[in-house]
Amino acid sequence: MKKNLILIIVFVVSFLLALGFLKQEEVKGLFKSEASNQETEVTEIDVWNGSRTTSRKLHEREVLEAVLDATKDEYGEWILAETTEDYDGDMEARAFRDYGHDLFVTVAGNLNLKDEKKILVTEPIMKGILGFRVLIIREEDKDKFAGIENEDELKSLRAGIPHNWPDAEFFRFNGYEVVEGGSFEELFYRLHDKKFDYTALGANEVEGELTEREDEGVGLAIEEQLLVYYPFPVVFYVNPDLPELAERIEKGMSAISEDGTLDEIFFKHNGEIMESLNFWERKVFKLDNPIIPDEMADFQSRLLE
Repeated sequence: MKKNLILIIVFVVSFLLALGFLKQEEVKGLFKSEASNQETEVTEIDVWNGSRTTSRKLHEREVLEAVLDATKDEYGEWILAETTEDYDGDMEARAFRDYGHDLFVTVAGNLNLKDEKKILVTEPIMKGILGFRVLIIREEDKDKFAGIENEDELKSLRAGIPHNWPDAEFFRFNGYEVVEGGSFEELFYRLHDKKFDYTALGANEVEGELTEREDEGVGLAIEEQLLVYYPFPVVFYVNPDLPELAERIEKGMSAISEDGTLDEIFFKHNGEIMESLNFWERKVFKLDNPIIPDEMADFQSRLLE
């Protein structure tokens, strides 16, 4: 049908050109316009952006948008179809296989994806800041934590970690006492009820979560001197059936890393938070990450420098 229409257009244009009703320049403009219309095809990209804090959702979405913008000359225009529903249990593992998403962001080596087919884009999205964990404690315990001088003293206290978070594996691997269980929504209540002594969230999200959950956070406080660090880069995972999309994400990440856009986005979302937390003056206890993929085994956050 489309082929026949094009033949008719060519015939009519040729006839008008022969009669002198059209000029060569006008003919070129017509076909240039037709070619331009064909090039405006928009690629819809299905991204899952759930099961994370609000601050992370905003940061990750902005990075993805910058990546797609940086590659649109080569790969075309784009539009996001975003799912923000939280996936519990093994639902995250089925993000590609059963739910058909094109890509999502998660920590490198996510154990839920261990047996799943996927494509890893190894360029970290947010400088590894999620691996810098700031403690949330009960206000009544401020003096106890202020007196901690070494890692063994922190290891003697109980870390509370929600069910299915990989952090529990890291803490246990490094000799910490862990109380694992409950959901993220129950975390502050469990800390209130003294099920454990502290919990730990990424430096980029701890203030926002305590503020957002104001009612749950009554009687809780951000510990002021310590950071627990482990290599914990956040990366893109792409549907294994979409190698071209993975290639686009890789090129886009490289482009925005080189031109400074990635740094600009990072400090837009985290600069003030890091200053507020007195980030660079804190005592850092470094842990090993036993699940980081081989492709990223040498990763260390540049924020340590």
